[in-house]
Amino acid sequence: MPFWIFKEKDDDKAKREAQEASIAELNSGRLPLGAQHRLKAQAEMGSKFFSSNLSAKEYLLAKEAGYEPIGQVMGSAFMKVGWRNYCRGYFSSTDEIKPLTAAHRDARNLAVSRLRQEAEILGAHGVIGVKVNQSNFRWTEGITEFTAIGTAVRIPGASWIKPGTKPFTSTLSGQEFWQLFEAGYWPTALVMGNCSYYIKGDRNTTQAQLGWFASRNNQELTVFNDGFAFARREANQRLWIDIGVHGGDGAVDMDVEYKLQRIEYEINNIRYIDMLVNFSAMGTAVITRPDGQKRISHSPLMFIDLSKRAEKAVEFEDPLEDLSSYE
Repeated sequence: MPFWIFKEKDDDKAKREAQEASIAELNSGRLPLGAQHRLKAQAEMGSKFFSSNLSAKEYLLAKEAGYEPIGQVMGSAFMKVGWRNYCRGYFSSTDEIKPLTAAHRDARNLAVSRLRQEAEILGAHGVIGVKVNQSNFRWTEGITEFTAIGTAVRIPGASWIKPGTKPFTSTLSGQEFWQLFEAGYWPTALVMGNCSYYIKGDRNTTQAQLGWFASRNNQELTVFNDGFAFARREANQRLWIDIGVHGGDGAVDMDVEYKLQRIEYEINNIRYIDMLVNFSAMGTAVITRPDGQKRISHSPLMFIDLSKRAEKAVEFEDPLEDLSSYE
């Protein structure tokens, strides 16, 4: 046999085929095969051992409220942003960078979807305490990444949840989920709206860098204000659409954040400044509980502070010995 003909070993062939099959699963938006086998084995074992990102107080409250934490679940996605020469310096223009907006949205959706798939394999009704982390986008790398992690829970006696229903996802903590559940509400899904907007600087933003040649008066940089307001409006509109898609009556536990990236370039010894705004709004869509039950009493309660800080010295105008003679 010629030396350039390489015969693949059986073990190597099996590993390669397993890896290719796992990559195919990822390309389809599903979990890698190794994770699927691990979670199925965990579910079949029926063990009471679990891990979670709940605090000790949240776990004890969960047990008291009757819902059962069954495991920590996670999803992640790395997204390569489609190439385009966005920062063209002098030739750039104010506009939404739609490929970047879509990359953030798609990476987040994939991460949350994989988290939900893990919960579904474990037989959970939903995921609480979901924390979504986003990496900072870098132009030189062109990569954005989302990671979602939370605790899968099962709700005993939740007869209104039909078999085959996908688990809900929620940013609510253990206490917040309990309060929402007891008040007669039910989370449906994480919802999000985002917008990545490139703002081209104008004469005022350039003058702000010209030292003695600039105006000495305070001046509002309206082009940056207008661009930021546009990004915020677009993100909020997309958030409301996402709430409607997931059948929510509204959203709670909102997390609104933005990141500003300064884009600088120099032409003819004059420094120009543009701005990139990444605006996102994320929360949990909620509906009224399908069973219509509400177990929290809203009757007013009286509280008496018995701590030492609540003690106050009582002063009398008359001496105490004179008061003892009163009938």
